[in-house]
Amino acid sequence: MSDLLILIKRIDVLRKYIFLLMLRAPFDAIRTWMTAGLMKSTFLCLEIKDTDKLLSVCIFYGLICALLFFYNGTVWSVYAAFAVKMEAQVQKLMLESMLKLPLRRVESHRSGEWLTRLNSDVQTAFMMMNGPLNIPHGVVAIINTMMSTLLLLGSSRHLFVVTWVFVLPHLLINHKLVLKHMPKLKAESQKAMAESTFAIKPLITEAETILLYDVSDLMMQKCEESSLKLMRIHMSMHMRNALSNVIMRLFGSGGYFALLLIGYSLIGNGKMVFADVVYCSQVRGSILAGVFMLITCLGNIRANTVCVKRINDVFEE
Repeated sequence: MSDLLILIKRIDVLRKYIFLLMLRAPFDAIRTWMTAGLMKSTFLCLEIKDTDKLLSVCIFYGLICALLFFYNGTVWSVYAAFAVKMEAQVQKLMLESMLKLPLRRVESHRSGEWLTRLNSDVQTAFMMMNGPLNIPHGVVAIINTMMSTLLLLGSSRHLFVVTWVFVLPHLLINHKLVLKHMPKLKAESQKAMAESTFAIKPLITEAETILLYDVSDLMMQKCEESSLKLMRIHMSMHMRNALSNVIMRLFGSGGYFALLLIGYSLIGNGKMVFADVVYCSQVRGSILAGVFMLITCLGNIRANTVCVKRINDVFEE
């Protein structure tokens, strides 16, 4: 994250970036409160068969939903315009920095390396700062998880404990098996992509020379080797992401069944009513959604940090 902070300060958008992130942050938390409150109020009205109150509840939460929709659309529109300008600014500064590099520094790397940094690295850094399931959604997930945790704790301590008994092991296992390995795989992927670009380029720019000396088979073999290397790295990344999804489903379903059993026991003891269990179930689902989103975001951020570091290396030459 220190590399990202350096890059954001370099393009002088830190305050505006943080401000827009804060505007986006409360959306999921408010939606969680709205959805859980609507479900609880609806079931309470159905239990006492109060149709007038049910109509008032629907109108109240409907207005909140409409306001939330317009708020989110407005913030996203402003943020989208800001993100496009940011990407253009980063690419411009990156190209200017490359043009100022000494010839010895340029020749120390293959042409494919510079093309990868100018295109792939800049796009990946932009995706990390503004794209889906990266920093913006990570901030949203943190706020949503904190808010949902407080709502669940205030409703039922028993179901709060049950929820986090399943969430915490999932976080630890996922970090150990997935998040810890993603930055290294991403760095290897960027390096393999540069090698693949370098191997393919002569087939386009030096096609006549290759045919003249009859080395097309050798060149194609190099392209195949570099492509296979890139494919293996990407397959390893996909396998670890798939493992993360399996762990998520396992602990998610197990925690849901445990919540239903404990909730049924609390209803039988008269400590809760069915509407309270529905409310806690909705809030628990929001906690899991926030945690799972945060895990995905952290994995993407850790992987994409490699590209941000490569961009800063060019700026610091």
